[in-house]
Amino acid sequence: MLPIIGIVLVPGILWGWVFYHAQRYKKVYLPLLLVLFLGGMACGMLALVLNHAIEKYTLFWPEAPLPQIIVLGKSISLLSSGFWFLVGINEEFAKLLVLLAVVFPSRHLKDPFDGILYAAVVSVGFATMENFYYLDQFGVAVVATRTVITIPAHAFMSVPMGYYAAKSRIALDSSQEIKFRYFLPMATIIQGWLISAFLHGLYDFFLSLKMEREAYLLIIIMGCISLWLGKIALRESRRKVEG
Repeated sequence: MLPIIGIVLVPGILWGWVFYHAQRYKKVYLPLLLVLFLGGMACGMLALVLNHAIEKYTLFWPEAPLPQIIVLGKSISLLSSGFWFLVGINEEFAKLLVLLAVVFPSRHLKDPFDGILYAAVVSVGFATMENFYYLDQFGVAVVATRTVITIPAHAFMSVPMGYYAAKSRIALDSSQEIKFRYFLPMATIIQGWLISAFLHGLYDFFLSLKMEREAYLLIIIMGCISLWLGKIALRESRRKVEG
């Protein structure tokens, strides 16, 4: 039992350590990261329920045959494609709930990079919980592949959501308008969630069509987006600390 737990947990912890050390301009409250990691694992169960509800109670399901369209010579089922994009919406929504419940109302979400780090840790926890399922269904080889590819992909998907969640909190704290004080911050959160949900859904969509090359290219693109947002966030955060 312990070796199985180690096979699943250790990669997630190592990736969490990588994202934690991506910034060193200030100390981070480590117990909070542990709570976010565990919250990410817990929200994986919520996403599973939401995905099952869509598959069972709507027209969207993974093997839906019709209606079909032809794109670049490939036959694509619209309902099946819709299911994978809804999976992206559900899973990023589950992660967002952890961010909003744990860090959004706290004093620990002060800078843009805080949001990126916290979202990445939640995502690593989420992917770790998924690995328990994949280990049971497909064995160690698949988990090893997911350790290298899927865990960082989950983190990259959620970076925009974390970045905009932090920007939302900063906007909320600095807003002086009473009448429309909550409109822009809430719109900012939704913006980040939709970006992350689209990236997540597109990745799953490519995999559903056996387009691994496009899926891996998307991971690289998401990684570049994450680096770009990370540099912007670190610049803003350091300026705030030095100021």
